[in-house]
Order: sequence, then structure tokens, then C-alpha cells
Amino acid sequence: MRGFLQDLRHALRLLVKSPGFTLVAVLTLALGTGANTTVFSLINGILLRPMPVAHPEQIVVLAARQEGSPGFQSFSYPDYQDIRSQTDAFSDILAYRVSLVGLSVDGKGEHCVVSRVTGNYFRTLGIQPALGRFILPSEGQTPGADPIFVLGYAYWQKRFGGDKSVIGKQVDIDGHPVTIVGVAPKGFAGMYSFLNMDGYLPLSAAAGSRGSTPVEETWTHREERSLELRGRLKPGVKLTQAEASLQVVALRLAEQHRETDKGMRLNLFPERLARPAPDPEETVPKISLAFTALAMLVLLVACFNIANILLVRATARQREMAIRSAIGAGWGRLLRQGITESLLLALAGGMGGLLFGSWASRFLSTLPLGTDLPIEFNFQPDVRVYLFTAILVVVTAVLVGVIPAFHLTKTDLNHVLREGGRGSSEGRQRHFLRSSLVMAQLAGSLLLLVVAGLFVRSLAKAEKLYLGFDPNHILNVALDIQEIGYQEPRGREFFRAAEERIRALPGVESVAQAFSVPMGLISSQDGIIPDDQPLEPGQVPPAVFDNYVTPGYFETLRIPIKRRPNALPIPAPGAGLRAFAQHSGADLGAAGEPGTPDCCDDPRTGAGSCRYRENHGAGSPGHKRVPVLPFGCAVERRDGAARVDPGRGWRVQRCVLCSGTADT
Repeated sequence: MRGFLQDLRHALRLLVKSPGFTLVAVLTLALGTGANTTVFSLINGILLRPMPVAHPEQIVVLAARQEGSPGFQSFSYPDYQDIRSQTDAFSDILAYRVSLVGLSVDGKGEHCVVSRVTGNYFRTLGIQPALGRFILPSEGQTPGADPIFVLGYAYWQKRFGGDKSVIGKQVDIDGHPVTIVGVAPKGFAGMYSFLNMDGYLPLSAAAGSRGSTPVEETWTHREERSLELRGRLKPGVKLTQAEASLQVVALRLAEQHRETDKGMRLNLFPERLARPAPDPEETVPKISLAFTALAMLVLLVACFNIANILLVRATARQREMAIRSAIGAGWGRLLRQGITESLLLALAGGMGGLLFGSWASRFLSTLPLGTDLPIEFNFQPDVRVYLFTAILVVVTAVLVGVIPAFHLTKTDLNHVLREGGRGSSEGRQRHFLRSSLVMAQLAGSLLLLVVAGLFVRSLAKAEKLYLGFDPNHILNVALDIQEIGYQEPRGREFFRAAEERIRALPGVESVAQAFSVPMGLISSQDGIIPDDQPLEPGQVPPAVFDNYVTPGYFETLRIPIKRRPNALPIPAPGAGLRAFAQHSGADLGAAGEPGTPDCCDDPRTGAGSCRYRENHGAGSPGHKRVPVLPFGCAVERRDGAARVDPGRGWRVQRCVLCSGTADT
């Protein structure tokens, strides 16, 4: 210990005597360490940080796959009940689905993201309420019953100011009264770490089910797959054992319910490896490894740089080391001295890198995302980040200090003392070592420059990418009238009057209404069943993303249509449905035939639209026959897009309007 303290004091004196070198070395290592700390903080926030629940290592994600259907799919409530009752590898299995609702308190409404959960949700996770109580396992068993609501902690603080008297208060969710019974604990965001749930409803509640299949149908229809499942393994049960027991259940379901579950297979994933959703390709972990490798390369280049400088300094100190060796210092002591000096540099660089990484992580965590949804990323450093940085410091010290120190052990003491330091830099071995470090540094730097250049080039192309519509001079207004309890008849009149008033404003060229806008976070998805291609037993209809629009939508957004044989007037409620569908390059049938499209595309990108004619047949329960786009079916969240004449002096902007009254 005494010898180490002497080496430490000697190394400090040497570094203080060379402030320029010390500053450059510390900043260089801080940059490399900071890049790694930042990347690891991102990976930690997305993949590594455990859920704030009891024994998070026991939580697993269930995923279903059927033959002939790409990717994984959600579960139906009857399948959930069968899986839960027929397997014994789990302490319990919970189900949930995420919904966007309108919550109104004291006449003021706003969007909320809630989880509709089974009664065993909180008990399975093993968490305790911050206030009040949770949804009980005995609740949520009857469709339409138990209109209760558990607030998320962050939403409780934001909307109610942390008021403890909120328990027992009645609020309206999509026009349905519910009673607040509890508050979730601080730090618990739900099943997605980046999506902070505003609240939790029983799965049986009618509130929060708008725009989806009614609760009664969800309770009984196996083809209505909208639930995500999480399970807690029993202590001592391995993932492979639980998955084997699930396969037995899957085979039983496939045999008993051929119409819906034929060819079903069940898979299990550790919760950390299924974020944000199960992915057989493991895309997120692979991307994380790629960015980690790039950050490590930055640190490696920094280490080569400092090692080369230390090698030059070691050459200049050869006579000093030879004299110390001649008076009794062993090569172990000299090697330790070199490692101590590099350790001090690595420690200072690691502290600087940790500060830089903490600042970068905090900056990335607070970046505005341009949405009112409760999307929050927590990349703040924790114990894992500090431990990772400590390991980086040790590795850096070894990389930086071993090469120069090992070089000293190969020095001929008699030659150095005889020459008095003259010509000490002429050895072939020394030249080869320094040249190798320079070449490695140049190769790593060139690789990083190439990767950075590709990123910049991709960003430049993405900035100029044609999106299929004209985003210039568009004023987008987002409304959700169900936040204030408007139902369909009153909602139709509200939007009709709003469109007329906007159209009459000076400078407005065109107005359209739609369920969602391009590049928006809100979307709609339906199953499509061609008339001439009926589904086989157990086959899942291919899902398509669709949009509900008024006739002026394509003109307002200036979406080019190559061929449009007939005008499409807006249908009356309940009339036959027509739809435009994006061209995918496939042969979708003859134009004008029922259930087949009239394809068109933009010559520059191939993006465009296709027209479907009248819809025939009701289709299977829970699925539409074609992607439905004509506006005027269900009163939901709508985005009104207005094209503004630039010569009128309008300021081009994008806003979100939460309407309080019909005249707002």
C-alpha cells in the first residue's frame, strides 16, 4: 500500500508538471468514455432497467403466432382465460390493452392514455398503491360492471396536484362516469417504460372501449384479438419449462377451436428482451449492439491516441527508468508506475465522461416529442451506468498504460546508460509499435468518419424525402369531442358547422376532415377480407392501416392520384362503403369490381392510392371486409386539415385544440 501511494504521488507530480498533455489526454478520454456512457444510458433506459415491480426477473411476455400469419399477434379474452386456467408454470397471468380516451373533470376534458386491465393485474405485479386501493381480482369479471379508475402517479400530480381527497371523486371517461379508487405508486409507468399510463380501468368497463369491439363481444369472440399477456413464473420454473407447458395448451386450443386457433403456437420472452413488443428478429438488441460497437470504437481510438503519446513520453524517460532500475527498482515496480499514471488519466477521463454522459442523457430525456401523449424516456444514470463507467476506467487504464509500460520492460539498460539517451528512439521494434498504433488510430477514425458520413447523408436524404403529400401551408387542428361528452348526432353537427366556418375564413383554400393525419401518432387498423378469397379455418385476416376521410382530403393535402374514373361522394351513415387503399405493387384485381381496387401511383415514389367499390357482405365478426375510409361512420378523434393561401398572411403552424364548448 505504501509503494502504491508513492507511485500515486509521483504520477500526480508528473501530470501536474505537464498540464498541456494532461488536459489533452483527459479531454480525449472523457470524449471516448462519455460517448460510451451516453449510449449505455440509452440502452439501460430501454432494455436493461428492470420494471419497478416485485421480482421483475420472473415477469415474462407471452406471444402468439399462427401458421400463415406473419409476426406475432395479440390474444382474445377467451384464449386468455383458457391459457391462464390450463397451465401451471405461472403464479398468474394478466391481460391488458392500451387505449386513448377522453377524460373530463369539472367540465374540462383532455386526452389520456389508459390501460384496460384484468382484475389480477396489480396483484400479479406485486406493487402497492400510493393512495387508496387497486382494482381487485374479484372486479372486472362482468362486462360493463365495476366503473372504477386508478390514476397513474404522474397524472395524479399533473392533473390533480397530488390532492389526496381525489379518492371517491367521479370523473367522465368518454362520457361514462367512473369513480377514482386509487393511485399507482411513484415510478410505475405501466408495461411500457416510455409510455407513462395516465390511469387504469377494469377490462370489463364500457369506458375506454370506444372505436373498438364492444366489451360484450370481446368477452366471447375468439377472433377479437386485442389483449397483451404478461405472466409471472413460479419460483424455480425456467423459461424453457414454461414455454413447453404453453405449447401443450396451444395444441389443445388449436384442436378445440379450429375456426380461430388453428396452427397456433405460443412463445415466451423475458420481459427485458420483449421491449417494446416481442420481436423474433431481436431488432432493438441488435441496433443497441451496433451503437455500442461504434461507441467502443470511439474509446479505442482515444486510447490508441493517448497510448501513442505516452509511448513518446516513455521514450524520453528511458534514462530515468534505467537509473531507477540500476539502483534496485524491479521491472514490476516500473510497470506499476506506468499503470498508475495511466489509471489517474483514465480516472479523470472517466469522471469527465460521466459528467458528459449524464448531461447528454438528461438532454435526450427531455427532448420535446411534439405530442401531448405521455411519452417519456428516462435515460438518467443509475447504478448500472456507474458500474459500467468504472469498468471502462479500468479497461482504459490497461489499454493506455500497458503498451508504454511493457515497452519499457524491453529496454536494454546498459545501452540506454551508455548512450546517455542518444538515439533512444531508433529501435526498429519501437518504430513498429508506434507505427502500428498510428495505423490503428487512422483506421478506426476513418471507419467512424465513414459511418458518420453515411448518417449525415441519410439524414439529408430523409429531410428531402417526398412524403406523398404537400406539407406546406397546412394548418392541422386535432379535436376529440368525446372528451366533453359529445355523442354521434351532436358530434356530426359540430364538425359540419366547424368545417363551414373554417372554409369561410379569408385565405383558406380547402378544408378536409380525417381520423388521423400523415406521420401522426394516432392510427387505425382493420382486417381485410377480399370477396373472392375467403379465410381458411384459423387464418387471421391481414391487417391494414386505414384512415377515415372526407372527399376533400386528397385535394387539401395535394396527394396525387393518377387515375380516378368516378367521383366519390361521401356516403350517408350506414350506406355502402368505398375506400382508397395505398398501392403496394401487387395485382389487386380489375378496376371497378366489388372488393377490388383501381390502382394509381405517383411517378416519383410509387406512393399513391387505389379505389375500392361497394362493400358486400358483413364479414366475420370483428373484422371489416375492406379498409374503410369514407368519413362519417363513427364519431372519434378527428384532425381537420386546412390549406392556407400563403398570400393572405396566415402564419403556417400546427396546433392541437381541445374544445370546451361547441362554439370554441
